[in-house]
Amino acid sequence: MWFKNAQIFQLKDTESLDTNELINKIPEFPLKECGSQEEFSFGWLPLIRNSEQWSLASDHCLLFRAGKEEKVLPSAVVREELEAKVAEIELIEGRKVGRKEQSDMKEELVFTLRPKAFSKRTDIWAYIDLKAKILVLNSTNASMTEQLFKHLQTTLGSFPMTPLQAQVSPSSLMTDWLVKNEVPASLETGDECEIQDASEDKATIRFKSLEPLSEDVTRHLAEGMAVKNLALRWSDKLSFVLHDDLTLRKIKFDDALKEAAFNDSQGGGLSDMDANFSLMSLTMREFFASYCLWFEIN
Repeated sequence: MWFKNAQIFQLKDTESLDTNELINKIPEFPLKECGSQEEFSFGWLPLIRNSEQWSLASDHCLLFRAGKEEKVLPSAVVREELEAKVAEIELIEGRKVGRKEQSDMKEELVFTLRPKAFSKRTDIWAYIDLKAKILVLNSTNASMTEQLFKHLQTTLGSFPMTPLQAQVSPSSLMTDWLVKNEVPASLETGDECEIQDASEDKATIRFKSLEPLSEDVTRHLAEGMAVKNLALRWSDKLSFVLHDDLTLRKIKFDDALKEAAFNDSQGGGLSDMDANFSLMSLTMREFFASYCLWFEIN
């Protein structure tokens, strides 16, 4: 199990964060079936379906998983039902249905149709690294991130964390890397880049299958555009697209790491997960040390 995206948050008080308490409490706050009139439910999930393993520890790191179950009620279905009811009233009663009445009718329809809606589940993986003092999420979805934090607070009573605080603008720094051709020694540029101008319209240009240090890219940067995201490779261990909000997307760990994890595994689901997580979390810990230096994160 290797993360494909990453949001990294700093833990503010690791001294008071008891991972053993989290290990014990996670099973007490599981994902429950979404009620007939609930929009969604959120809770912890076992690492593997139908198992009793809710978390996994490795070298001061703890891996866990949560899920969100939500009712899927397509807007087209609601719209069709509403249009039919409005047409019926206008035909039978010979009057126009106003906006306020239509809004009330729509709310009533949603209430009536929701129990019949299908449920969809979305998972989010996360781990705590007490040595690096970070929380890493395998998601860049703002809604899922918010729900995870709320559930951590519900589970533990409190969960002190903060978004990363860069002392230099990620966009400005990535732009300088390309304009000055001064990418850090541990990095190589990839073949994907998105740049944006500073105007109100925020016009963007996306480059793919093109070296970001090429004249096509650097010419626009010299004219005042700035890097919004940039594909990079770090220390021959992982490649990713770094965004100006400090998130990492399209992460790919090197095949040599995956092969080493495969050789460390005893075979089987949890054993494979343990080996993968051990190497992934160690690699991300090393990467985070470099990441902090680039953006002067304290």
